[in-house]
Amino acid sequence: MSNENTVTAAPGGFENPAGAASSYPERTTARAVLETLRGYGIDTVFGIPGTHSLEFYRPLRELGIRPITTRHEQGASYGADGWSQVRGLPGVVITTSGPGLLNSLSGAATAYAESRPMILLSPGRPVGHDFRDIGSLHETKNPSAAVNAIVGVSRRVTSAAEAVTMIHDAMRDFAHSRPRPIHIEIPLDILEAPADVPESATAPRPLGEPAPAPEADVAAAVEALAASERPVILAGGGSLAAGEHLLELAELLEAPVITTTNGKGAIPEKHRLSLGADLRLSTAHEFLRSRDALLVIGSKVGEAELWGGDITPQGPVVRVDIMRDQMLCNLTPDVEVPGNSAAVVPQLLAGLRARADAGGPGHAAGSADVADSDAAGDVAPSARTAPDLREVFDAMDEEGRTWAPELAALNETIMDVVPDDTILAGDSSQVTYMGSTTFFRAPVPHSLLYMGTYATLGYGLPAAIGAKLAAPERPVVCLVGDGALMFSIQELMTAVELGLDLPVICVDNGGYGEIRQNMVDRSIQPLGVDLVQPDWVRLAEGFGATGLPATMDTLADTVRTALETKGTSLVHLKI
Repeated sequence: MSNENTVTAAPGGFENPAGAASSYPERTTARAVLETLRGYGIDTVFGIPGTHSLEFYRPLRELGIRPITTRHEQGASYGADGWSQVRGLPGVVITTSGPGLLNSLSGAATAYAESRPMILLSPGRPVGHDFRDIGSLHETKNPSAAVNAIVGVSRRVTSAAEAVTMIHDAMRDFAHSRPRPIHIEIPLDILEAPADVPESATAPRPLGEPAPAPEADVAAAVEALAASERPVILAGGGSLAAGEHLLELAELLEAPVITTTNGKGAIPEKHRLSLGADLRLSTAHEFLRSRDALLVIGSKVGEAELWGGDITPQGPVVRVDIMRDQMLCNLTPDVEVPGNSAAVVPQLLAGLRARADAGGPGHAAGSADVADSDAAGDVAPSARTAPDLREVFDAMDEEGRTWAPELAALNETIMDVVPDDTILAGDSSQVTYMGSTTFFRAPVPHSLLYMGTYATLGYGLPAAIGAKLAAPERPVVCLVGDGALMFSIQELMTAVELGLDLPVICVDNGGYGEIRQNMVDRSIQPLGVDLVQPDWVRLAEGFGATGLPATMDTLADTVRTALETKGTSLVHLKI
């Protein structure tokens, strides 16, 4: 079965003589790989077509996969990350060999640091041409090794069957382990050759149920939580799999919930038990230290979240994580509960309810014979007093305003205007990590697109594009600083080309404001941080977007106008 489409290799291709013609079969390795992805529900890929990646593009229309062509491969990987968070599937990036692949690695590194699923596909030199320093197009010494230093797994495959198996394995790993990006390099001759796998081999495979924790570990966690009077929950990105069960657990324990930025929205942030995503604040550190039990779910308790703070509580630390080594990171647990939060949180709920129904200790989840503990101090979940968090919540907000009053004010102004179901895309901009993380109240997970650990510039705009493609029915707003936006301003053209209703708010402080302040704090005369600015309104109009100037006094009305504007708009606010 073949399709005799004749393709002439581009000059400078991998050892193909200029002008030589080749015939490609209908079902190539490239097609088999894309069939596999499509079977898992992936209908959008990001990248820029290149000389060596053309066979990836041949079957896309027929398979119903939409290619999104960004203006830079870095934007492709950031866009894939934003799409992934909103859609709940791994983002897929297709690059050409050499520079195309390497350009995408900032997004791959972001996905690695933030524990998000991503699949990168790239062509490579034909089999047997490894390490041949002959000056071929996009020649790179060892691209797979370079990528392997950044992602979870990078492999140069030797067959279609191996590539397809890698995708199946990755999908299972994404479901049952800490998600990390993978890269598949497919030699050009294999990519374009007939696939050595039947169509049945590309069909999606069952991913299995989330892994529960051992009963003894659940019992120990239930005992520690039941004995506490003032428990608190720290929810990271790994808690999101628990869904609504996390809120049930918080309400059962009457435990306040504070999240990492990746866990933001784990429970609705306007809920009475939510303390938002403000682990960076000293008020939050003090509050956590005052509690008599800390339940950490799916977080490495990263330094980039704490900003140097100590959150060790007065009682036991219980840690739930899909990876045991994560539970030993940064904060020593008294009780380790290894397993998927999707299964473990219901286990904890069942154990606590069983204990309450039995009227005392010793009745933990799935265990009919757990040794009784000293009942003194045990508090039945149903008898707990609801905490009044208004004082601590107000204190955290006030501290947030103290850190950056102007950024707090503009964030609060914007949040009063945007709809409740908005997805907000941020960046490694002060307006995000000293404003939006505090004053944007996320109703559901992945409502704030951010990357607090890798902290890359240029993320916000392409991530917003990916999110809008994944959820066109929801409002998406990009709120970033001028320095960050200039890293990816070319993607404004991508948004315009796609016809996306996407307001972009550029907060202009004249360059790299934080680094300027860092220099001043170290008695260094500011150097290289004050940047000449374009005429942002005219720049937006040159891209075909609507440019809207704003001041603090007009900001609310201007953002309303941007939300009502058809197509892409850019609000420029100089502070």
